[in-house]
Amino acid sequence: MAEYAKPRGTADILPDEAAEWRYVEEQAREVFELYHFREIRTPIFEHTEVFERGVGDTTDIVQKEMYTFKDRGDRAITLRPEGTAGVVRAFVEQKLYGGPLPVKWFYYGPMFRYEKPQAGRFRQFHQYGVEVIGADDPRVDAEVIELAYRFLRRVGVQSLRLEVNSVGCAVCRARHKEALLAHLKPALPELCADCQSRYEKNPLRIQDCKIDHDHPLVRTSPTITEYLCADCSAHFEEVKSYLDELAVPYIVNPTMVRGLDYYTRTAFEFMEDSIGAMSTVLAGGRYNRLVADFGGPDLPGIGFAGGIERLLLARAANQAQFVQVDRVDVYVIAMGAAALRPSVRLIQALREQGVRVDLDYLSHGMKSQMKTADRLHAKLALIIGEDEVAQGVVGVRDLAAKTQEAVAVHDVVQLVLQILSESTQGVNR
Repeated sequence: MAEYAKPRGTADILPDEAAEWRYVEEQAREVFELYHFREIRTPIFEHTEVFERGVGDTTDIVQKEMYTFKDRGDRAITLRPEGTAGVVRAFVEQKLYGGPLPVKWFYYGPMFRYEKPQAGRFRQFHQYGVEVIGADDPRVDAEVIELAYRFLRRVGVQSLRLEVNSVGCAVCRARHKEALLAHLKPALPELCADCQSRYEKNPLRIQDCKIDHDHPLVRTSPTITEYLCADCSAHFEEVKSYLDELAVPYIVNPTMVRGLDYYTRTAFEFMEDSIGAMSTVLAGGRYNRLVADFGGPDLPGIGFAGGIERLLLARAANQAQFVQVDRVDVYVIAMGAAALRPSVRLIQALREQGVRVDLDYLSHGMKSQMKTADRLHAKLALIIGEDEVAQGVVGVRDLAAKTQEAVAVHDVVQLVLQILSESTQGVNR
């Protein structure tokens, strides 16, 4: 018999794990909506040029990591490696710049990158993120960062380190690029092939290289912060002042450049160092040129994204508790052929009232079914046998009190709802 296995870099999320995933997703939605962000859903695949234009053709994502293929119309299609490019594409394509601004959106879904799998890094991974398009006010930068901080702490990641920087604008980058090229030129023959290619196209990315980051000339490279123009410098100072106002602790890291070409001005990363080498749990920044690059008006934007897989590692490192109990409200025990059809009708009636119900499909005995009801933490067991069918009653057993009474079939649903309501009120008191 052939053996089948999941593709490398993917994971099966089993029900017990999926419950924690759902918890994190629900917390994200609650926090994002608290800040008046609305959900957007974009395609899992896009035309390849969306990511070449949006992410940047000098990035590792575009050069090495994208899942790209030709469809039957010979068009280049790519499974999305990140969320922002598709969101901005949708904003421009739907001409939403003609409506109220800024737009504040959040998203969630699977992303795909051909990377070396390791803890917290998969080839199919899941990202949540937010985007604000249409406002350049430093208060927006601070709000987005504070939103990320609030969310991470809400889901139990307390040991955070926030690093912020400004990567400037086109004016700043031109001056910085000139200084960077002069500084790195003596080291060029010693740098990796990727950095040699980046030297002319985007030398700022050399500072983010995983191979050459410890080279003496790379370590001592002039930072973009030293070359910020007056406007970018003032913007960064305002962002920091609002973070102070919001009591969000941060560290200025002048060497942070982020791995995507579209960033301008504010860039930031939240790190949790105890989860290993891949310590970034959430990151983002401003992308003031991206809307125009996609053919829209010259509108600013800012956002962040985080991976669910890495967030769960961070939760575990912070010993964040999550207990998901496999439970039902009612377990129906049908004994004998005559009880099968009445039990099906009863279960349907209970489910229509929002009661969580399950039953045995494998013809186990009474003792075994009662054990299952206990394992599922059912409040009530409803017992229907041939005698109950003949008498038009159902045995209603309170599993906690260990009491049982015979109740007329037409009264059972109302009694169950009453017992469950009283039980809930007792817990809430």
